[in-house]
Amino acid sequence: MFQLQRALFMTSLLLLALLSLPARAEIITSPLDTREFKPVTLDNGLRAVVVSDPRSDKAAVSLNVDVGSNANPEDRPGLAHFLEHMLFLGTEKYPEADSYQQFISSHGGSHNAFTAYENTNYFFDVDAQALPEALDRFSQFFIAPLFTPAYVDRERHAVHSEYQAKLRDDGRRLHEVAKQVMNPEHHYSRFMVGSLDTLSNGDDSQIRDELINFYERYYSANLMTLAVVGPQPVDQLEALVRERFSSVENRDAEPYVDTAVLYPDDQLPAQLNIQTLRETRSLSLSFPVDATRDHWQQKPLYYIASLIGYEGEGSLLAFLKDKGLARALGAYPTLDLPGQAMFRIDIELTEAGWQEIDAITAWTFGFIKNLREQGVDPELYEEERKLAEIQFRFAQPGQATHMAMRLSQALNRYEEAYLLKADYHLGEFDAGLIQHYLDQLTPDNLLLTLAGQDVATDQIEPRYETPYNVAAIAPERLYFWQYPPLESALHIRSSNPFIPEQLELVDAEPQDKPIAAWSKPGAVLWYLSDTEFKRPKADFYFTLLSPTANQSARQSLLAELYTRMVNDQLNATLYDAGLASLSVDLYTHLRGISLKLSGFSDKQPALLNTVLESLNNPALDEARFQRIKTQLREQIENSFQERPSNRAFAHLYQHLLGVWSPEQKLAALESLTLDDLANTYQEFLQPAELRLFAHGNLERETAINMATQVRETLQPTTLGWQAEQPHVLRLPADEPMIDSFATDHSDASALLYLQGSSDSLRTRAAVALLSEIASTPFYSQLRTEKQFGYIVFAQFLPVRERPGMVMVVQSPNTDPFTLAGEYSRFLEDFRAQIATMDEETLNRFKQSLLARINERDTSLSDRTGRFWRELDRGNFDFDTRERLSQHTLAFDAEDLVQQLDLLLSRQLLIRNFGNTVEAEVKQQALSDDDSRLELLKQDQLGIPTS
Repeated sequence: MFQLQRALFMTSLLLLALLSLPARAEIITSPLDTREFKPVTLDNGLRAVVVSDPRSDKAAVSLNVDVGSNANPEDRPGLAHFLEHMLFLGTEKYPEADSYQQFISSHGGSHNAFTAYENTNYFFDVDAQALPEALDRFSQFFIAPLFTPAYVDRERHAVHSEYQAKLRDDGRRLHEVAKQVMNPEHHYSRFMVGSLDTLSNGDDSQIRDELINFYERYYSANLMTLAVVGPQPVDQLEALVRERFSSVENRDAEPYVDTAVLYPDDQLPAQLNIQTLRETRSLSLSFPVDATRDHWQQKPLYYIASLIGYEGEGSLLAFLKDKGLARALGAYPTLDLPGQAMFRIDIELTEAGWQEIDAITAWTFGFIKNLREQGVDPELYEEERKLAEIQFRFAQPGQATHMAMRLSQALNRYEEAYLLKADYHLGEFDAGLIQHYLDQLTPDNLLLTLAGQDVATDQIEPRYETPYNVAAIAPERLYFWQYPPLESALHIRSSNPFIPEQLELVDAEPQDKPIAAWSKPGAVLWYLSDTEFKRPKADFYFTLLSPTANQSARQSLLAELYTRMVNDQLNATLYDAGLASLSVDLYTHLRGISLKLSGFSDKQPALLNTVLESLNNPALDEARFQRIKTQLREQIENSFQERPSNRAFAHLYQHLLGVWSPEQKLAALESLTLDDLANTYQEFLQPAELRLFAHGNLERETAINMATQVRETLQPTTLGWQAEQPHVLRLPADEPMIDSFATDHSDASALLYLQGSSDSLRTRAAVALLSEIASTPFYSQLRTEKQFGYIVFAQFLPVRERPGMVMVVQSPNTDPFTLAGEYSRFLEDFRAQIATMDEETLNRFKQSLLARINERDTSLSDRTGRFWRELDRGNFDFDTRERLSQHTLAFDAEDLVQQLDLLLSRQLLIRNFGNTVEAEVKQQALSDDDSRLELLKQDQLGIPTS
């Protein structure tokens, strides 16, 4: 009896002890979220969350390490970034350098990583059934990487190429110059990418040893957070995590924390001038402020940014636009560090605004003064909270990879209960806290940055060779901004009229695919009621297919100016709608003008009516026209500053689709006037074929009413005209084409486009399968092994319905002649590989491609986009995926060799020489290009040669 009583007593004590432990909070989820979440902590201290999503075809994984460029040794800039590169290149269990990449790509997946200031994140997705092996390969990065000496030496060049590729990128240049005015003791002020200089072996140090030391110091289980998403049950996912990651060593590492201040006490206020390569004019007002991480529930800077960055009536941007001084404005926290944060206001200026910097700055501080006096408003804060709650309630699950990345980083920032909701959560209104941050947005705490081609400079930033200047701000300017003039036109925003009120799902008959629900001569509405995603949202798309919209560079530009004028006219309205998750995308394309209206269905008819009125009766204001025309000209001119590989794609599309070149557009744009637009824009509406698609939470009658409204407003005349499909240039067989172009970039590039022999789905499936097989070995050979550059890829590239494969390298050290020879050798070896490929290997690639083709829609807009593409290609059976799958399954190795031979017979090489050849060689190559390509374009597409 005593033993029984003692056992009962001990059991009671155990129960009391268990009851006294803090309960683990459940992760807050949306009421519509059907996924199951489970936090997990391994014995080694690694924290994880597993997510079971039975609807997902893919699994996704993200591991976050709580260390980044912040921990780089002072004499080793880029070390953390270099380490990120190295972990992909072999482990003790899987020593081949491309083993991981080959496995992921051959199982329908993708992978990547990034190094930020405070963290490094590794992620991938893969076919769900391949998750166990993929996870085993991935976990070895953090258990036993090899750091193979040969690859340490080679991969330094890849990091250097990544650095070189951005030498003429204004965003990177501005970012690096901005560090020059920071406290040099703060690690954020340092170079983070790395280069051959910073990652070389020294007299008394070896870079491999330093990589290993960094890894062993910081890559510890206690600094790692992991997210795994898949269709498997949570217990099975947990078991996989425990099995694969329990061997990660816990070194009890201390995270690196920078204790220095961002700016020395005597540094601000100051003005920083930065000379850009692109034609741009921007004014930035930056303010170091107190850390905000402890206030993630109240989000004071988010609230302040929402009011300063507002674009509706009474806003700072609307005021500046009315004066012809600004084009765009954004406000946001730009740094969020443990000890300090940064708030920034960016204003894109017009030429007139560039001459009024001090006045614009004064008006900005005047608006901030209004915020202090009127903007700390509990009703506006409550509206923000309501919008956030609605967005969280109806948030779409999204891509598994994005969810995994978000969770792995959130685990290190928020308590478990708020892993999903933190970004949508607004806590109790705290007027004092908001005022505290507003009080730090003062002229005395200001870094004013001017970025443009026309600024005074006296120094050169060494990494990117960017001219800049730092100077104190004169007292009289500060005084002017401290006591700014008040403008009655500037006021705090009112309540948002687009907040949805009717959030119920419509009761409509379910359908499998769209039906033609309404038609008139020249117009047809396709309709699909779809509430599968349980969100009261819809997509309403229409396109006006016009025979005149792209018949010349002039017409193309007028169509672009027309849509930009309408978008600008509607900006205040569309901004309010956007805040309420109701978006409008109005744009031009090869065959006319399209509009996409998406979001909560409640207010869509009213917003559509407003947009249609503006389309039919645009406000043809001369000042607006000149501002938009100038902006368009600058964008076209700035396209010449794109990196070589991007410009190669632009050339490719110019050739294949007859897109007008930047040179042709600039020549045509110069003489265009507002009268030209006024006399022309109606041509884009009549005659025109009208296609519409209503999908989601819309009743059929509502959709028909919206379609009728579009037709009666924009297409009043009864029409029978039908648009043709755009023509794609057919490359001749066995007649390789070459196009060369020059840039100011030091890198060379070579783009080889291989065109399918027909538009058939069989050819499309074959080229897609060949691209699936080629992508990883191409990357492995030309980047990992031969280190030709950082930008290296081979991929499937359909242009309209014509399939193709493209191979691209952008290189700082290898000329296009050499690259073209490497492509030829790769394709010769690739043909032999296909010819001898066994059935098991081929089937694995087939399944990988099938997983991509048949990937399940994760949102209403995903499905809308898929059906819209089917409507565009005229496939009213909506079965392209099924037919592609059938063709894919039918191929054997012999078929693929035949298809590859057909693919190899139609080639277009587009090359840029950078600084890799002598000037004479470059000039000769540019002059030797075959004019046959231009003649083909003129013959097939009707494009003039000049």
